[in-house]
Amino acid sequence: MKPTKYRLAIIENKPIILDALMEYFTSSPNFCLVLMTQSGEQFFAGWQEQRIDLLLCDSNLTNTSAVEVTWYVKRRSSSTQVVIFTVFDDQDTIFRSLSAGASDYLLKNCPLPEIERQLLEVLEGGSVMSPQVARMILRHFDTTRDKTAASNTERLTAREIEIVSLLKKGDSYKQIAAELSVSVGTVKFHIRNVYGKLQLNSRAGLMDKYRELG
Repeated sequence: MKPTKYRLAIIENKPIILDALMEYFTSSPNFCLVLMTQSGEQFFAGWQEQRIDLLLCDSNLTNTSAVEVTWYVKRRSSSTQVVIFTVFDDQDTIFRSLSAGASDYLLKNCPLPEIERQLLEVLEGGSVMSPQVARMILRHFDTTRDKTAASNTERLTAREIEIVSLLKKGDSYKQIAAELSVSVGTVKFHIRNVYGKLQLNSRAGLMDKYRELG
């Protein structure tokens, strides 16, 4: 059953942006603000026993990075969704945050109602990879400018890219199947397709290719 209001936490290092978000979401019928901080350290100290459904996290934190915050949150509460909030396509930070378990990212120039809409979409869509995230990961694979590798990688579907990211995290086939709500056989089917497209025949080879491309 959908909760009356989703419980939202925000980490934003710029007070003017934090104030704008606080003012907007305080009156939202969809969200209840439970924690607002300007740093990862403040967030860690302030997060006690309260449930958090979604964390909107600034990508440009000073000491504790958004990647570290994401890693911490997902291991403490795997059901909490993390969305990275950024002023530009910071490909490296966003990709590493996604690999750590973040669900999506948003640009700060989005209007507040659009930010709310996309946060609701993340909460109501579970772990489904959005086209925006898929494009980000595809661009990450293309950072070496190796044309042959890039061409092969661009042929991967969003679901195949998602599975590769989970493999890189060290997840087993069974864990990936549970995360994506599919069967182990379906996971193996996608992995066989990835191997064929990248001309590989083992998980170790896939991880080597992953390192070459990123």
